[in-house]
Parts: sequence; structure tokens; C-alpha cells
Amino acid sequence: MDRARGAFIGLLLSCVFASALAAEPSAPGPLSPRGERAAFRVPSGFKVELVACEPDVVDPVAMAFDEDGRIYVCEMRGYPNAGVGTGDISSGRIRLLEDRDGDGFYETSTLFADNLRFPTSVMPWKGGVLVANSPELIYLKDTKGTGHADERRTLYTGFELANIQHLLNSLQWGMDNWVYACAGSNGGTIRSAEKPDTPPITLRNRGLRFHPDQPGSLEPTSGGGQYGLAADEWGQWFTATNSQHLRHIVLPDHYLRRNPLLPVSAVTLDIPDHGAACEVHRISPFEAWRVERTTRRREGPDAQRFPSTELVPGGYITSACSPVVYTADRFPEAYRGNTFVCDPANNLLHRDLLEPHGATFVAKRADAEREFLASTDNWFRPVWISLGPDGALYVLDFYREVIETPLSLPDDIKKKLNLESRGRGRIWRVRPDDTAQAKRPVLSRATSAQLVRHLTDANAWWRLTAQRLLVERQDRGVEPALRKGTKCATPVDRVHALWTLHGLGLLADTDIERGLEDDAPGVREQALRLAEERLAKSNDLLRLAVKLADDPSPRVRFQLAFSLGASPAPEATTALARVARHDFADPWMQTAVLSSASRSAPAMLENLARDAEFIKNTDAGRLQFLTRLAALASAGGKETDLGRALALLSTQRQTAQPWQIAILQGLGQGLQNSSRPLNRMWDDPPPALREAVERAKVFFQQAIAVAKNDKQPAAERRAAAQLLGYAPFAQAGPVLQGLLTPQTDADLQLAAVRALAQHDQSRVAEALLASWNSYGPTLRREALEALLARPGRVQQLLDAIERKQILAGQLEPARVEQLRKHPNAKIRRRAQALLAGRTSDRQKVLDEYRPALEFPADVTRGKAVFKKNCATCHRLENEGIEVGPDLLSALRNKTPETLLFDILDPSRDVDPRYINYQITTKSGRVFTGLIAAETASSVTLRRAEKAEDTLLRGDIDEISATSKSLMPEGLEMQLSKQEVADVIAYLQMIGKAK
Repeated sequence: MDRARGAFIGLLLSCVFASALAAEPSAPGPLSPRGERAAFRVPSGFKVELVACEPDVVDPVAMAFDEDGRIYVCEMRGYPNAGVGTGDISSGRIRLLEDRDGDGFYETSTLFADNLRFPTSVMPWKGGVLVANSPELIYLKDTKGTGHADERRTLYTGFELANIQHLLNSLQWGMDNWVYACAGSNGGTIRSAEKPDTPPITLRNRGLRFHPDQPGSLEPTSGGGQYGLAADEWGQWFTATNSQHLRHIVLPDHYLRRNPLLPVSAVTLDIPDHGAACEVHRISPFEAWRVERTTRRREGPDAQRFPSTELVPGGYITSACSPVVYTADRFPEAYRGNTFVCDPANNLLHRDLLEPHGATFVAKRADAEREFLASTDNWFRPVWISLGPDGALYVLDFYREVIETPLSLPDDIKKKLNLESRGRGRIWRVRPDDTAQAKRPVLSRATSAQLVRHLTDANAWWRLTAQRLLVERQDRGVEPALRKGTKCATPVDRVHALWTLHGLGLLADTDIERGLEDDAPGVREQALRLAEERLAKSNDLLRLAVKLADDPSPRVRFQLAFSLGASPAPEATTALARVARHDFADPWMQTAVLSSASRSAPAMLENLARDAEFIKNTDAGRLQFLTRLAALASAGGKETDLGRALALLSTQRQTAQPWQIAILQGLGQGLQNSSRPLNRMWDDPPPALREAVERAKVFFQQAIAVAKNDKQPAAERRAAAQLLGYAPFAQAGPVLQGLLTPQTDADLQLAAVRALAQHDQSRVAEALLASWNSYGPTLRREALEALLARPGRVQQLLDAIERKQILAGQLEPARVEQLRKHPNAKIRRRAQALLAGRTSDRQKVLDEYRPALEFPADVTRGKAVFKKNCATCHRLENEGIEVGPDLLSALRNKTPETLLFDILDPSRDVDPRYINYQITTKSGRVFTGLIAAETASSVTLRRAEKAEDTLLRGDIDEISATSKSLMPEGLEMQLSKQEVADVIAYLQMIGKAK
């Protein structure tokens, strides 16, 4: 341990010791703004200055500079409101701050708007502001010059209120002249208040964008964030959740929307190479309630097991929010393009370096063994960062003792804390310690010609503000100046000129052509976006675009793959195939290509399958792409497309080639939810396909031989078993059932169960039930998923319960509820009769197991319990599969009692991201799991073992939330009191050590 870390540990231990001496742990009190400023630590050469403080601003959570440098601030005075956004609330306000004397301190505070609910975002627009005030998105304007808004219009309504940390937020003007926002994990069902005839839009797991002056223009964007949205200089968007501090939104929703047959299982990517919920170097002492929790541990019966360092809570990101990309020139050049993110629970700002990586990025820790900004003051709660017109970072400080939502605090500790507002709030400016004079904007009085000149500013705030104002004014007299701007020296300035021309309706083909031939990759990328709406009509633009299929920049090829979907021309299909040859190993590139291949998938599949150079290699990326392309080619169910794909399977060889197996797998996936799935086509093929179908059967004979041969590698046997899910059942069924024995590898058994589930045969249930008593918990869970997937199998499951082949007590309460509320009335009545009295009394179970908290416990035994019962959905110490929440971040807030509740009553307080959903398809199949991803074309459910089902929206009949956690109830049927005590001790040890 180095000296600095030792001193840090010593400081924390002293806090623990001090708290142990007190009957009740006392928290440090608030500091004055002067005292708080002294508590900050920033890199050498930087300084922190006070911009505003209470009473001029209270509980600030979001801000924006208007065109004249004034600051609009959202005051969320009602937080935390028991952790929800519901109720009769009117305490929210918008403050308008001004620095009239130019000294950098905003001394003039005006109440711009009051009687709001929970305002969480503000953005200037046409002399007023757009405000996120869930459940509404509103427009406020001061039309009389009083400083107080007298005009209020509701633009959209229906935004979700269930979780106060997932409200509509982060309104921002995009380079492409849309307003973007983040809507949390369940954005709601949104309706246009100004154009009520517009169909409502559901935003679950997605964000949004809209044109404020076009009622009803709101549309979904790809989401995956909680609070915060940021763009780099080239319009790439980033977001965050509390335990995922930087996510790149890789796949735009509007491209996926045009291909309803393309299933997509992820649209965002956690890009930090040091972990999504990474370790942070906190310098503040731990809050009193954390100290109390640690004291309980230290004074517990098993404290002697741990070294002193393991009794100290570790610092990991648990409240990441409001990322920003530094796109100005006030900081040293090395900071340009860096990302900053708030972590209010740890009283700091974290900084990462962004590096391009194919279609996306890698974020690397910028400051070793320290953070960009940290404070020794526990009350410092940074929740928002803005880039200012002066190139500084402005940090909103929600200054209060406790930031956590009440939903995440132990009940007994929560009673001792003051969670409400203390009437404080600060705004800080972080800037280099220099004497440079910052420009003060007065853009409301600037001429349009002056605004055009600001499009070349080194600070993105000036460029975006000038562009917004030009688009608002619609002054077409600036056309010559803008066109000149498309030839200026700096690439990003050229892009702003192009998008401004577009926003004014003045963009010409020649402007785009120049952009497509630009030396800078970023300009070529944006020119492709601008060309999309014209590619179908302009041969000149298409000719220049397809030449970029061999562009040296991955990002240009990525954008080209999306943009070519706008053209039906054969040249576009050929160019898409060229991009695929370059980038088949990148799954993001694959999806971009496939999003544009709704019309051309069969032709592209033939193109690649007949390319000897392409198919001679058997790397995983190439085979995966062929599988996805074949699935898309067959998903429409057209016999001609299917015939073209099956013709590729003709072979003179005795052994099927890997690329042919990949195509066959894709055909099965593409047809699995159709009226004629592949595994039923073998017995009764359409006349035009009989010959091709007969030739393809040989592949299944080979798969059967591999699956049955225990001398074959395990991975090859699993792949063979998966393929048998699309084989004729008469051949595949007995083989798959034969794999369901205790002597068979567990993963191979899982593959066999999932393959059986693909078949629509009554004998599937018989096969699954025959070996029920030999299944372990994981296999039983997957077998139940298969049995509950189809009504016929459900009846057979109930038969098995009735004859005691399956004991009712072996069903998790969530499954009992699913059966008792089944949409089929006959099944529902029978289940209610068979499972009467099986509803779970969670409080009774908790009371029965509470004594386990006093048992002597063993961490080693607890680790074994975790591995056996929890590792299907959680990962710790390189054991298990991460399906549910990140335990490393969650465990640091858990007492033994809250862990007991989490284990035995997991649905008592479930994060909306981990609610279990049920989807019923039009063919009658039922799927369950948490919604891992949602796009315009598909929904992805994830369940235990990270098994996923991606369902096309066109195949879905109904989606319903169960109100239950993905984590099953009923673990008391598998765990004794001693095992519960042991696993809690293990989880506590991990929480303390990490």
C-alpha cells in the first residue's frame, strides 16, 4: 500500500472509530460557499470560482446559457419526494441568473417561472425556453419584459413519473437542427398537445428528438441513459446511468425503424476500458450513515475475519450523471474531446479520454490515482455540467447532506437522515488559472452576418448557439456567407455551415458533393447524412457516395452503411457488400449494413456466399454476419427469397461447410416466428422449394452425428444442438431429449432445451418433463420457460402438476402468478384451482428468516451458495453472468437486513430497468425477461444465464410488465436459514472489500 493510500485509509478508519464512540453517528454540517471552495482539489493550473449560491439559487439540477450569456436554472426543490415523481407538486422553479457587472459572479436572480413540478431540463428557444416538467414538455416565454414567464404552452405530455431519477431530461440542440432529450428507462406514452391527432409514441428505453416549431414531430431516438446526454463536435451522442458512467449511443433509431424485419439486441455500448461502474478516487470522508453501516459490520460477530482495510467502504461510481464532452479551447489542448461526468455520491467529477475504435469509441481514465475535481466536503453534490461561452465548465451543486433516493436506503438508517432540501445550492466555474478575458455573448442583437462568423468559433457553444439562432430567424440573406463557410479552413466549421444551409432550406447538391470529397473524414461523414434524402434521385450524389465504401475511415464507412439504405439502386447494394467485406467482424457495422438491406438482403447473401475469398475463412464475425443476413433474407417469408437462400446450400462435399451452416442457422432464425417455421417446412414444403429442402436435410444428419458424439469438442456439440432447433422434429426430437441426462455437460443440456423449445410439437413437453427430477435449478428455469411458451405445453405442465410429477412448490411465485393470470381462460381457471393457496406471503417469509441475521456465518460457504443460486444472473469475483444490476456498486449501500429483503422479497422495490416483462407473439408463443434493448424494429428480452430473445415488433401481439423483478421470489425453497446467513456474509465481505 503506498503512503497516500495508507493516509486515506487511516482517515477513513478514524471516521469509523469516531462514529463508533457516539451513540448516534453525527454528520458533518454544511460549509459556507467560501469554505466549500477551499475543499475542492483540481489539477495544477486550474481554479474553481463561485458563480451563484443560495438564496439566489436553490436545489439546482440543470442549466443552460441563453444567447446573451444569462443562465436559466431548474430548481428541483421537491426532491426526493419518496423517490417518485408523482403527487400534487408545485415547488419546482426556473431561475434566471445574470452577471450585469461582468465580474463573473451572477449577482442578479429573477424568478422566471414557478408552480412547476420537477423541472429537470431547460433549453433556450425563440426568446423563451423549453422545459422538461414531467409529465409535460412545455414552452415558457416572458413576452412583457418583466423577467417572469407569462406565456406557457404544453408541447407534449405523457412522460413517465414513476421514478424521480428517470424523468425527462437533457434537452439539447443538435448539430442536425433537432432538439434531443433523454427519457430515462421508461419514458412513457407521449402525445402531442398541439396536434392531438398524431399517434402516441411509447418511449420505453428510448430517448426522443423533435422540432419545437413543428407540432407532432417528436420521434423516438436510441436511448439507454438515465440522466444526461452529451454530443461531441461531430454529433456523436453519449449518455450515462447511475452505474454506467459513459455509454456511446451507437445505432440511431431512425435507421433501424426503416427495416422492421431486422432484430437488434443492443444500441448502446459501455465504452470505458476501466469499467462502467469504475473505481473513483474519493477524498471526502464517508457520510455518517455509511460510517454507521461500517461500524455495525466492525462490531459484528465476524469482524475478526477481515483486515482493517476491508472494513472501509470502497469508492466506485454509483451515481453517474450529466456527461459532457469538452469542445472548447479554454482548457489546454490535451483536454479537447475529453468527457467529464458527475458522481454526486462520491463528491467528484470524473474525466475520461475518448479514442476512436471502429464504429465507436474507447474511454480511458485520464487522471491516474486522482479525479479531475474532488472535494473533501460531503455536501458537495455535482449533478450537472455545462460548457460555458467562456470555455469553462459550469458545475451545478445540489448542495445537501444526502443525495440518494429513499428507495435505495435501508429503512432504519433512512429514518435518521434528513433527505429534504436544506435551502441551498451552488454553481461553480472550473477554468484554467489564467488571466484570459472571456468573450461575453450578446447574440440576440447580433446581425445574421455576425452569427455566420460565429459558426467558425473554436468553442462549440458559440457555433451551436449561432446555428440555432440562424435557423430560428430563417434569414436566407446569409446564403452567400454560408456557402463561403463550406470552404473555410476548419473541418467542423464546414460542417456547421452545411447543416445551417440545410436548416434554412438552402442546401444544394453541389454543397453535399463538395462535402463527400472533403479531405476530413468528419465532413465526409456528415455529408453522407445530408445526402440521404437525395440519393434516390441524384445519380451524381450516389456515384460519389458509393466510392466511400473503401474509405479509410471506419466512421465514414459506418455512416455510408446507414445512408445507402435511402437508395434502391443496384450500385448501393454492391457498395453495401463492399462495406461488409471490410467490416464483417464489427457487429455494429453489421447492423448498419443490415439496416440498409431490407430490399437487397437476398441479393447480398448470394453475392457474398458465391465469393470464394469471403467464405473460405471461418472466423466468427464472418459467420455471424452470414447468419444475420440469411435471417433477414428469409424473414419476409417470400418463397422466392427463401429459394435463393436454400439454393446456396447445395453441396458436392460430404461435409457441410461452416458458411453453409451459418446460412441455415440464419434461415431458421428468420422464419422462427412466421406462419411456416423452418422446422415444419421439411415435412410439407411449398412445391417450388421441395428440391432445395430435400438437399438441405443432409446438414441435419451431420448435426445429429456431432451432437451425439461425446468425443466431439463441447462447443461443436452445442452448435449442432442449436441447429437441431430448426430440423425436422422426427429426427431432432429424440436426439435432443437424449442429451437431457445428468451425464451431459450442463451447457449442452441448456442448448438442447432451447432447441426443443423452437419446435411446435406436443412431444416437446413430454421430452422436457421426462427428465424433470434430474434437472438442476438453471435447467429447470429454462425448461419452465419452454413449457410456458405455448398454450398446449402449459396444459401438459398442469397435467404434470396434477399427477405430482412436478410439485407446485417447485414453481417460483412469478411463474405461479403467470399461470394464475394466463390470458387463456381455460388455463387460467385450471391453474387457479391447482395452485390455490400458492400465493406467496413475503412478509411471513421475511419474519421467519430474520433470525438468520444473528447466525454465525461462513464466507466460503456463502460464496458456494452464491455460485449455485445467484450466478445465473449476477457476477462477482469472475464468477457468474451479469444479467441483473451491477452488484459491485449495489452492495456498498446494503446492510444485512436490506440484503435479506433483496434476496427473499426481490419485487418489494424493483428498479424499473429490472422488471420482468411478458411478451406474447401473434403465433401464441410467450417470452419473459427484462427488456435489455428496445428499438423501432424489435424488443430484446434477457433472462437468467443471459439467454436472450429478440422479437420483431411485427410479430408481437402484446407486451405487459409483470410488476415483478427478474430475480425470482421463493429462494427460501432452495436456501436454508444458514445458507442465507452465509451468502449475506459473503455479499457483505465483497461490499466491504470493494
